[in-house]
Amino acid sequence: MFCEIPPSQYYSLDDSVNIISIKITESDVRYPIKVYGTVLARDQNDYRCVYLFKRGRDNPQLITRKNRMIDLTGPYRALNGTSFMYFEFHLKIKGKGAVDRDFSKGVRICNVTGDAHGQLRALPLESFLSRVDVMNTHLLLESILNGISKFHGKISAWTSGNDNKINLYDSELSSTKRTLGSGGSVSLSRHIVSVPRNEDLVLYIFARGWNNESKHLKLVLGHDVEEHTCKISTYVLQVKIIWKAVFRQDRPHMWKVFGGNNVLWVT
Repeated sequence: MFCEIPPSQYYSLDDSVNIISIKITESDVRYPIKVYGTVLARDQNDYRCVYLFKRGRDNPQLITRKNRMIDLTGPYRALNGTSFMYFEFHLKIKGKGAVDRDFSKGVRICNVTGDAHGQLRALPLESFLSRVDVMNTHLLLESILNGISKFHGKISAWTSGNDNKINLYDSELSSTKRTLGSGGSVSLSRHIVSVPRNEDLVLYIFARGWNNESKHLKLVLGHDVEEHTCKISTYVLQVKIIWKAVFRQDRPHMWKVFGGNNVLWVT
């Protein structure tokens, strides 16, 4: 059930960061390449690993050209948008036989304090055989979107004050789970979008029906909308939303927690 947040509690709402995409902008190895490994984020909420990309050697992603985005499946929760955030990269190229090569490995520290609201920024990491950019935006006073859908097509999301699109579902990607779940639902590849308290959630939906008819529509949904049903192509689409407020938590700086080290490695 939607619960209005009292104005007296606005001061304790936390800022957040949306991860728009992660793309490989440079590679010293000729394409195509098969990339696997992890990209994760840590914030001052609990400093635990929040995986943005995670693939094993037996399930690499095929990268065929420059500026290709890797298929994100996270984060699974809202990312804290105050002070510092840490992105850890440990990506490898699958080679022939059992010989693999380090492709991107290292840590980038992102200071989000004072960033302009909704401004798209690129956080690059140049290491080993590549340059990888994390495209992200800083949002103020956020809530959370979580939902499921049933259709063959694509869904992207953004907010009414920020048109940087986040891909939530693409049935053409090999990593997309197409198996129907309970009630005929299909899981989104990403489940969380940060939406400022004073903005609306915007969904763009593209669907292709059984007769190959293609349609698209745009939905603008306020914080008081928990469910919306519409017809698109040959589908009746039901969107369910769970809104949650994330409140600020006082945590020590990450460097203090890890004994002053300024470099962290995936373990």
